[in-house]
Amino acid sequence: MSVKDDAAYLKSIWVYIGLSVFLFALTAVMGYFAAKYDPQMAANWTKELEMLRWIMDQPPILIMMIIFLKNLLASSMAMLLGLGLGLVPLLVVTSNGFLLGIVSYGAIQKAGALYLLAGILPHGIIELPVVLLSIAIGFRLGHLLALTILREKEDLSGETRVAFHFLVRWVAPLLFLAAAIETFITPLAISVVA
Repeated sequence: MSVKDDAAYLKSIWVYIGLSVFLFALTAVMGYFAAKYDPQMAANWTKELEMLRWIMDQPPILIMMIIFLKNLLASSMAMLLGLGLGLVPLLVVTSNGFLLGIVSYGAIQKAGALYLLAGILPHGIIELPVVLLSIAIGFRLGHLLALTILREKEDLSGETRVAFHFLVRWVAPLLFLAAAIETFITPLAISVVA
């Protein structure tokens, strides 16, 4: 597939991209207000993040690889396990959106919106669209599986090959770049505004 073919594919799945963006934004807002009105629930959600603190004690190159592999695993699961009628991408998009909302509320309360932006924008400007695209492709695969089950004539195997192509050609390299930025540049951005 050429870059032109890839762009045409993205255009063809705009509904699924819109759905993933909408669900992410909705659950991020929900997470933000949940943290505001139920701090105990927010604390329970962020316990998972506390368990990952050990990562920060590792050498930077190892931190980068852990971030990359974690994001690649989540994106791969959201994309390829979309074949489970879209349930895995739904779980990934809503849990990540909700958690970002909770973390956003805490960061803004602690140090302000500029601190939050410095902590998210440098790497998030690449990472978030890539993850949401993976989720959108997962929704597409889930939808095509449902149509196949209903005996509609769909090329599910061809669509799965396209998904794998996107995973290898776009998702993995861009997530690697985002992990490098998150490891080496985002901390500098945070230190400037902190």
